[in-house]
Amino acid sequence: MGRKQIIIAILLVSLLLIFLVGFLCLMFYLQRRKSNKFINEREEMKRQFNEQLLKSQLEIQEMSFNAISMEIHDNVGQTLSLLKMQLNIMGQQQVLEQKLLAEAKNSVSKAMGDLRDIAKGLNTERIEMTSILDLVSDELAKINNTGGISVAIEIENKEIEIKTEKKLILFRIIQECLQNIIKHADATEVKVLFRYPTDQLNIVIIDNGKGFNPEKVLVNPKGLGLKNILNRAHIIGGSAIIESVIKQGTIVSIFSPYE
Repeated sequence: MGRKQIIIAILLVSLLLIFLVGFLCLMFYLQRRKSNKFINEREEMKRQFNEQLLKSQLEIQEMSFNAISMEIHDNVGQTLSLLKMQLNIMGQQQVLEQKLLAEAKNSVSKAMGDLRDIAKGLNTERIEMTSILDLVSDELAKINNTGGISVAIEIENKEIEIKTEKKLILFRIIQECLQNIIKHADATEVKVLFRYPTDQLNIVIIDNGKGFNPEKVLVNPKGLGLKNILNRAHIIGGSAIIESVIKQGTIVSIFSPYE
């Protein structure tokens, strides 16, 4: 092999090595960039999750306080007013009637029972310690007590406990759905279905209300409630599907991993 051929071979080998080194550097750079992007996205998801968790906790507490305020005004206040009237009547009597005394005792017992229930509602740890199924059952019982809407709950398979942080956000999603039904749907019947397959929890909320156009509402600035449902489901690693037909009702399907 001549001197010229050797030089050409060395140049080709050198160029090939330079190309390989450049290619490896490029691959390393792209991989590093992809890794950094993944880390940033994960950190952003974590930040959004913590933000939504705190927001959901505050909203749940606010709803609890509003409900407690109504309970005090409507139930305890009314019972104590009745008790005051009973005591006034008893104070005017020459001979104490046993029947009226028994009614006054019942009023005191009822007021004490209502206050115990209110005290339970003030305990935020109860929400964390209670299963999502029991939390929703309590929420539906409150709606049923109003008499305006008939609400039912159905369960498929054995309940599987869900992670506490996800449970709080998930409970807030369900509250949001129920509030939308109460405020806007004009529904008379609501069914909440809990499905417990092995891979993920599926919750379906069905109403027989007037229905709406989900796509139209989602692009409307006033459609923040629906957007919250979709965003919060995404943040906990799940998803939500909103289906609605005018004059037929709405179905909201929520999917969430247990962990």
